[in-house]
Amino acid sequence: MRVAVLGVGIMGSAMAERLASQGFEVALWNRTREKAESLAKSIGATVYPSPWSASERSDFAIAFLADDNALLAVAADMRRADGLVYINSSTVTPRVSQLAASHLEGLGICYVEAPVVGGANDVRQGRALFLAAGDKSCVRSSGRVLSAAGEVMEVGETIGSAMALKLAYNAVLISTVGVLGEAVTLAELYGVSPSTLQEVMKRTAFSEVANKYLPRMLDPSSPVHFRLSLAAKDLEYASRAAFDAGVPLHIVSTASRLFKQAEVHGLGARDYTKVVDFMRPRRAS
Repeated sequence: MRVAVLGVGIMGSAMAERLASQGFEVALWNRTREKAESLAKSIGATVYPSPWSASERSDFAIAFLADDNALLAVAADMRRADGLVYINSSTVTPRVSQLAASHLEGLGICYVEAPVVGGANDVRQGRALFLAAGDKSCVRSSGRVLSAAGEVMEVGETIGSAMALKLAYNAVLISTVGVLGEAVTLAELYGVSPSTLQEVMKRTAFSEVANKYLPRMLDPSSPVHFRLSLAAKDLEYASRAAFDAGVPLHIVSTASRLFKQAEVHGLGARDYTKVVDFMRPRRAS
């Protein structure tokens, strides 16, 4: 079975590695070709110059793209491909997912939105959670690929519902990390160490949050799992999606501004937990 992986950032690379390890034939496309070529050498994949050239002889295409604009650009490159299943595992707004679905379905392509809950290591280890929405037969067919990297949760047939669910989840996750960064800053302003804050949290319902995110937040050598710039984008998209439906999200919008300001101040390429470095007064010294 041949799968085209479109976009080989942190998540796309992990998916390509997982699929190759599970016996799939993998085709790669990435906007920066050199990155795809490096990955291809390590997993025995083939690199193509465009999304369409990677997809046209594939049974499935799975996209891990940065944002709305990238998804629409890739969709615009596709041609008539009856029987191709296009799995959109990018995190985008529901409205743009619907636009992409309409365009691709007009080309005979089976469109499934299946954003991921979990990180790259979850994908590599086959324990990610994919939130899938779309035509039932298309969703079930996509499970032949997605189940290689984790569990598939069928959200329904309405395109946009899985994206809304992913944005809702990310709104909770990213906003929580932002509040945790402010809690660290507040404690430090009064001479209380982050380790003391962690000890308190470990005795409460926030134990798991403290244990997972405080070390990652405070260790300068911690690797990038989720870029801060993408976290800012996801909060903006969550706010935009709710606004499109006629309801403002006040807290999420505030968190979106916080992460965007951190990105503007040069932290966009770092892990999103490093938003704390934008908050701490020492950063200005």
